[in-house]
Amino acid sequence: MKGMLLWAGLLSGVTLSAACMQMPERPRTFTGTWLVDGSLGKTPVTPSHLTAQPPRVAVVLGGGGLRGYAHIGVLQALDDAGIHPDLIVGTSVGAIIGAAYASGSSADRLWEQASDFAVFSLADPTLDGPGFIEGKALSDWVNTLVRQLPIEDFPVPFAAVATDINLALPYVITGGNTGEAVRASAAIPGIFLPVSTAGQPLIDGGVTSLVPVFAARALGADVVIAVDVYCHGPRSFPRTATAMWLNVARLQSCLLAAPETASADVLIAPAVTPAGMNSRQDRETLRRLGYDAAVALLPSMRDRLAQKQSASLNGTPPGRTDAATRLTAAAMGPSPP
Repeated sequence: MKGMLLWAGLLSGVTLSAACMQMPERPRTFTGTWLVDGSLGKTPVTPSHLTAQPPRVAVVLGGGGLRGYAHIGVLQALDDAGIHPDLIVGTSVGAIIGAAYASGSSADRLWEQASDFAVFSLADPTLDGPGFIEGKALSDWVNTLVRQLPIEDFPVPFAAVATDINLALPYVITGGNTGEAVRASAAIPGIFLPVSTAGQPLIDGGVTSLVPVFAARALGADVVIAVDVYCHGPRSFPRTATAMWLNVARLQSCLLAAPETASADVLIAPAVTPAGMNSRQDRETLRRLGYDAAVALLPSMRDRLAQKQSASLNGTPPGRTDAATRLTAAAMGPSPP
C-alpha cells in the first residue's frame, strides 16, 4: 500500500491536500523567507557570487514528479544553445534537478546520474507524523549530487520553493543545507513528512507555486524561462478510482498555477504523459520531449533576450532591485509576514 501511494505521489507531483498541523521543531538547516504578493519578506543583503548584469536570465523548473526527467532535456538544449542562466529556481522535482545543475553539474552529467536511478531507494519509512516517508534519504541523495555544497556556494545562484502550510504562502529558500532545502520543496503532503524551520511546517512548493515564476521575479530576474512538465500532457478519461483522484488533483493544481505560469517570458511545456517512467528508455523519452520542446522555442528565447538587452542599454528602470541584492533575502533570518 505504501509503495502504491509513493508511486502515485511521484507520478502526480503534488496532489494530496493537507491540514494545518503542529510539529516538533527540528534544527534549522537552511534560510529563506516568505513570498507575499510578489515580494520577499525581508530586507535583503548582497551575496558576493552573483555579478551578472542585465538582462538577468532565470530558468524556472516546475514540479511534476517523475515527469521531471524532461527538465534535464530542457537544460541540455539550453547548454547546446549557449544559454546560461544567472539564476535557477525550482519547485519539488524542479528543485532537485535545479540544485544539481546550479551546483555545477552539466545537464549531460545530470542525465548520467539520474537515468538509472532507483526511485524507491528514497523511501525511508516512518510511522511518526503526517506522512510515511521521512525524507532523509532524499536529502542525503541531493547532497551527494551537489557534492555537499550549501546553496550559497553554488556557482549559479539557486532558490528552492516550498509551501508554509500554516500561512498558506510560498517559502523561498536561498541558503544553507541543499538537501534539506530540496527535501522541504519536495515534501509531497501525506507521503513525505513536512520539514520544520523556525517552528513553521513546510511542504511541497507545488501546493502554492507549481512553477515558481513569481519567486524568480522577486529575486531580480529580467527574463524568465519557465518549464512546466505537469500541466500540458495529454489527458484521458480515468478508468480507476486512483486515476480519477490524480486527474482531478492535477486539474486543480494546474488551474491554480496558470496565472503564474503565464507570466513567464518564455514557457516551455513539453507534452509529458505519466505513463511509463520507470525504465531508462521511458526516461529517455521524457528527456527527449524536454529537449525538443526547448529547441522549438530557442528563437523566442533569443528574441526576448535581445529585447531586454536593448531595454537595459537605455537605462535600468527606477527603483529596480537587482538579483545580487535580493537573492539572499533570508540571510537575516525569517519572520512571518
